[in-house]
Amino acid sequence: MDFLTIYIRNDALILIPVLYFIGLFLRQTPFIPAWSYAWIQVSFAIISCLLYYGFAITSVVQGILVTGAAVVFRDLIHNTLYGINEKKSGKQWDPYKGSFVPKNEVNKEDKTSE
Repeated sequence: MDFLTIYIRNDALILIPVLYFIGLFLRQTPFIPAWSYAWIQVSFAIISCLLYYGFAITSVVQGILVTGAAVVFRDLIHNTLYGINEKKSGKQWDPYKGSFVPKNEVNKEDKTSE
């Protein structure tokens, strides 16, 4: 954790799990597009840091850094858990459906959208 505290303040580290859970809740909401998850998270983090640290550029930077850490940790957890299941089952995780689908189904959808 020392590499995180070089750039992110200790009292801002609590936002990482908060943003992770906000991301999980956003992914369960069907009417919010997937591309907007990170923007919602970074907006929440910047507003939180501005309220806590005051109106300063370092508050904005802290919000962006915390969001980046939350997204990286989410990807690490997701790829570790679902990557193991993909190898075992031969299926691929489809983030839009929220379930495992055969690999050829994901490729069909990509080809039809072009």
